[in-house]
Amino acid sequence: MKYNTDINAFGGIQDYHMVHEALRSYANGEMDLKKRMIQDNVFGIRTEEGRGRFYRGIKSSILTFQNDDHQRIYNSFFNELDTRFPYNLLVFWQLVINNKLFQILTRDLYLKFYFQGKATITGQDVLFFIADLKERDQEFKDLNWTPKSIGPVASKYLTVLRKLGLVDGTQKKVIKHIQISDNEFTTFLYLLSTLYPRNENLLKNDFQIFSFVSPESFPERVKKVAKKGLIGMSYTGTKLTIEPIIDYNNLADGIYRRA
Repeated sequence: MKYNTDINAFGGIQDYHMVHEALRSYANGEMDLKKRMIQDNVFGIRTEEGRGRFYRGIKSSILTFQNDDHQRIYNSFFNELDTRFPYNLLVFWQLVINNKLFQILTRDLYLKFYFQGKATITGQDVLFFIADLKERDQEFKDLNWTPKSIGPVASKYLTVLRKLGLVDGTQKKVIKHIQISDNEFTTFLYLLSTLYPRNENLLKNDFQIFSFVSPESFPERVKKVAKKGLIGMSYTGTKLTIEPIIDYNNLADGIYRRA
């Protein structure tokens, strides 16, 4: 995974139902997605350059999967759009998985503020962080991004968070407290199981922070959904592992449409 400016494309999208529709189209094997987006302009993006930028961002940061099970989870949620499903979180997790800059900004800045209980995050906070990243990360430094390039990325990053429902406000963004439901948390655990399929100890897994559950509370939340029969688990006090019990192809139904 390499650095790119896809954040700009996602920050410029007016309606995130466009992202949901792109995933629905992909899940249903509609192979003409590029033609629909760029030539037919089904999403009404004014310029061809903007349509191309959006398509490339969708392809690299959303329609990219680590393995077949990862893709099966997303197909199960987007095969048929349903307002009960946690689409903003599903898009958020794809961006975290597939976009290096979004992942680092989210883990080391936004979520750091979130778990520290800070009330706001500003464009200046993001700019300072990116400037520091440029000094300590050689790969990022080698991109030779100018302040003209970095400024829009910082602004668009906060716009993406706002459109995903994670912050509120205009110049100074208020950090919202995310009350992740048991169903949403279960979805995250299944996603986690596809990213780390070797039954690793989740207590030492860096990705768990993207669940919006603190490391201290994580085992108890896993126990809670396990008691509901949504996932299997093993916990010794020092090691936590999970075992999928719902088929990935039917995950959305198995979690959200249980009889």
